[in-house]
Amino acid sequence: MIIMYKKVLVTGATGNIAGLVIPQLVAKGIKVNAYVHHKEKADKIKLNGVEIFEGDFTDQNALNAAAKGVDAVLSITPPNGNAVEQASAILKAAKTAGAKYLLRISALKAGKDAPTANGRLHYETDKEIIASGITYTILRPHFFMQNLFMSAPTINEQGNMYWAMGEGKLGLIDIRDIADCAVCLLTNGGHENKIYTPTGPKSIDFDEIAEIISESIGKKVNNINVPYEAVGEAILNMGGDKWFAEVMMDYSKAYTNNWGNFINDDVEKITSHKPRSFKQFFNEVLSYAVTKVNATT
Repeated sequence: MIIMYKKVLVTGATGNIAGLVIPQLVAKGIKVNAYVHHKEKADKIKLNGVEIFEGDFTDQNALNAAAKGVDAVLSITPPNGNAVEQASAILKAAKTAGAKYLLRISALKAGKDAPTANGRLHYETDKEIIASGITYTILRPHFFMQNLFMSAPTINEQGNMYWAMGEGKLGLIDIRDIADCAVCLLTNGGHENKIYTPTGPKSIDFDEIAEIISESIGKKVNNINVPYEAVGEAILNMGGDKWFAEVMMDYSKAYTNNWGNFINDDVEKITSHKPRSFKQFFNEVLSYAVTKVNATT
């Protein structure tokens, strides 16, 4: 197999997606420059073939140093109000280094009229990438199945999960499928200058999610619908900032109105395998966090 890129810069390298991508790239013989905010949090990616670079997204010199000599860049930034400037700095580093390709993890349905600030900011970043002249692929993945880890404590303690999604259905996706897409694009090439919206195989609501969990563990789990404001309060109580709390409330409103009720075959187009179902995700991943349910059947 011909490897498209021999050295890749991965930003946001301690995040969930990058944490799955980096070991796969290394296993294929690709060198990785991993850009992290704190080196002490990079233990899981300290592998042969990985060089760790420390800095934040406002430090252009640090980003330029991390990008030096790379063929491609996997651009990932956390959701925040400064995301446009951060992604722009990554793009500048890629261009300065002469990288041939940039793969961007964007946001679901990023657009000028997106219902959340996160989607609108990602749209601005996507526009800049497209206009820059660099060869790119943009992934705008659906709601992550891994977000259900937030419900593990209340499932364990009460047999309940609390969401503000109403009866809205979502084509939610396993992060492992997003990582697989990224690895295929960085190793096999193809899909240049295109935008994809990877989804899972089925659009389901949170009542069905609770039913799947119940069947898998043999105990009743209830989905309790809560007001949007409760989502924001929970995020603030967990240490999140006001910007992120408002974004998640806005996403909840949109999902309640079936904004996320769609699926496609983008994962299979890129990886040649079908996306993982929520049941498969629960059995293989989330089940290890849901072990002490006290609900009665």
